[in-house]
Amino acid sequence: MVGDPELLKHVMVKDFDHFTDRSFVTFNEPVMDHMLLGLKGKVWKAVRSVMTPTFSSGKIKQTLQLVKDCAKNLVVYFDKELEKGSSTFEMKDVYGMFTMDTIASIAFGVNSDSLNNTQDEFSAAAARFFSPPPRWKRPIMFFQFLWPQIAKALRLNVIDRTPIHFFTKVVSDTIRYRLENNLRRSDFLQLLLDARLQEQTNNNKGNGSTDINSKKASNEVLNELVITAQCVLFYIAGYDTTATTLSFLSYCLALHPGIQQKCMEEIEEVLRRHKGEITYEALQEMTYLDMVFAETLRLYPPAPRVDRKVTKDFTLPDTDLKLQKGQKITIPIYSIHRDPDHYPDPLKFDPERFSPENKAMRSQMVYLPFGSGPRNCIGMRFALMEAKVAAVYLLQEFAFIPSKKTQVPIVIEQRSGLLKAQDGIWVRLAKRTSD
Repeated sequence: MVGDPELLKHVMVKDFDHFTDRSFVTFNEPVMDHMLLGLKGKVWKAVRSVMTPTFSSGKIKQTLQLVKDCAKNLVVYFDKELEKGSSTFEMKDVYGMFTMDTIASIAFGVNSDSLNNTQDEFSAAAARFFSPPPRWKRPIMFFQFLWPQIAKALRLNVIDRTPIHFFTKVVSDTIRYRLENNLRRSDFLQLLLDARLQEQTNNNKGNGSTDINSKKASNEVLNELVITAQCVLFYIAGYDTTATTLSFLSYCLALHPGIQQKCMEEIEEVLRRHKGEITYEALQEMTYLDMVFAETLRLYPPAPRVDRKVTKDFTLPDTDLKLQKGQKITIPIYSIHRDPDHYPDPLKFDPERFSPENKAMRSQMVYLPFGSGPRNCIGMRFALMEAKVAAVYLLQEFAFIPSKKTQVPIVIEQRSGLLKAQDGIWVRLAKRTSD
């Protein structure tokens, strides 16, 4: 376990070639095993290099309107509930429906409105995917994490294949329909299809093998299996983490009305300059909102830890600690973010910690909600854009207020791999009155 900023810089950035891989479980399911998150070595590098341009600022801009449409549905949902007399919400559940709709639209090209349609087919498949495995499968899952090589040889698998088959069919059908009808849509799937076309042009080849691990595979990286896998990963990684971030943001703003008011004023001021339009440029100008998000992610990082696997023997500089190939390094993000040596009075919610002046006084390695180095979160820009769009729409219409159910301080679930409030995150919403 490494928490020292200088040593972390070596592990995650400077000597990354010694720590290229994640220590990730093998699922023994083709789609799951081709996700960028678990790919290793040269295969990971090839897929990452092809995918990186799809997450540039310019490409993310193309998806903004789809995110705004889902955020409008979120406002409609809260309006309806307030009209019915409901005012207190478990925010993770509601934001989970919002992120589900956003990713269905952007990663799979599906118009899903789970906020207002509980019978949606996509929502049902997603709910099944995130359901905990039955009790009899849990020892198998434990075995997969402890001895992944043996689990792979035995082809052990706890994944429910039904939703995977559903997602695979959605992607396959959508790709075929778009190609046959020469249709385009400003979503993540289209960006991957464009990247594949560019790759084929560069290679001057057609479709290659569907097994990117095969030695005989062609130079094509983004075949249909890999594209499908990244769409599923986009869903897994984006659904829970963004919903968690928005939930804790609402909680923090409810407990700090002065900070909430300052956010509202900045939003109004920036949108006034942009004629009321929420544009990508307008979001970039909301610097205080960005500081509020950063402080939320410091106190409540959705992924409380990450890991790396030693891929070459390495001696940590200025130590006698020798790391052997195959060993695992754990990076305790949650603890680093709450270390008083890095953040005085660490439990205080203070967005000013992330003013340009204060950020310049700290090592970049003590703020890691998206990881760091070449293996950081590839979807960071998109995740922040999505969350900020939702926050801007909501703060224009509603105020977050503590309710009787709001837990102070909030208790974190100890057994969850991702950050999760033990009893949920309950906040009351009130409609803002016009001046």
